[in-house]
Amino acid sequence: MTGRGRVRFELLMGQVRAALPPPPARVVDAGGGTGQLAVPLAGLGYQVTVVDTSAAMLATCLQRAVAEGSEAGARLTTVQGDAAEVASLLGPASHDAVLCHDVLAGVDEPAELLGALAAVLLGGGVLSLAFPNRDWLALRAGRRGDYAGALRLLDDPLEAAEVSAAYRGARSESPGPGARRAYTAAELRPWLDKAGFDLAGLLGVGVFAEVRDEDLDRSATATLLELERRVADREPYRSGAHTVHIVGRRRALRPALYGYTT
Repeated sequence: MTGRGRVRFELLMGQVRAALPPPPARVVDAGGGTGQLAVPLAGLGYQVTVVDTSAAMLATCLQRAVAEGSEAGARLTTVQGDAAEVASLLGPASHDAVLCHDVLAGVDEPAELLGALAAVLLGGGVLSLAFPNRDWLALRAGRRGDYAGALRLLDDPLEAAEVSAAYRGARSESPGPGARRAYTAAELRPWLDKAGFDLAGLLGVGVFAEVRDEDLDRSATATLLELERRVADREPYRSGAHTVHIVGRRRALRPALYGYTT
């Protein structure tokens, strides 16, 4: 993980921990891959289930949990499957919190995914949703002289290489096969409301962190982290962050009516 990546990870982990109920709450990491977030959370006492389509990533996740210690290994389980199937895989209204980070970019129907994430939660359960910020991508393209790319990004969520290359510093390209998507916080809010979430927090991750920050000493890194924490919920900084982090709260479930809950 690069220095910039470490800063962003520490910021995001701090925001996640602040949003979650205390351990041993039941947390599902939908699309959690190798357990970058899940393993540390298990080490903190959470009961974590990682759902991912990749058997290889889940195997790595388990290895990391074992390496973390016997307690973390005992508190983490993995299930192979799609993030959009968490409720059917784990049971509806079965968890206290759900994480879904860097998954939206590859999903054709974000509203359906959000509905599935809501279904796995108990009433009052917490959603931690993180995704690349299209406003940041547009700013980045324009500052690099890719004015056509910036113009397209103002309104077009389709991305060819920009979302996946955002951490690598690559230039944007025209959309093509396998295109991914980037969103703004404003676009997600109606979908969250429809899925049954109230907005509990809207934060930015990575406003100032850059590639050159890999060479910062410990004192400078600590100052950068403090700066990032201070501006995470402040405008105009938040809207220009690399990653949008939305914290949602599942509305209280009403009694089942004809087999349905809302």
